[in-house]
Amino acid sequence: MSRSTIARYILGLALATASVGVLPVQAEESVNLKTQISQKFIRGVVNLSTGWMELPRQVYEVGQTEGWVTGLLRGPFDGIGMFFARTVAGVVEVATFPVPLPTYQPILSPAYAWEPESVAEVKDATIPDQK
Repeated sequence: MSRSTIARYILGLALATASVGVLPVQAEESVNLKTQISQKFIRGVVNLSTGWMELPRQVYEVGQTEGWVTGLLRGPFDGIGMFFARTVAGVVEVATFPVPLPTYQPILSPAYAWEPESVAEVKDATIPDQK
């Protein structure tokens, strides 16, 4: 065997060995990417079709935090604003679901209209008062 044949054999063996360690990672990233893309598309479709839920939600949230009179007076205006924001976010996510523009993460927080705003709300909703 010549030196160039041996060098090619060693190089081929090294590349084959290196690619074996990389293939499972690429497969996991591919599955993760598919999941992120599908979640972005589904989230976009859901937000596009449920943006109207922001109207009663904002009335309720403003009423809970600032009083029901304020909730009934200002809540609908906040709800209309969030309706447009959630609907536009849904359109953007559906239009850009295959690419990370702006990202694969939700544009709005919370991601869906029925989710609570923060972790504190989840705790308040799940833990009954201990009096």
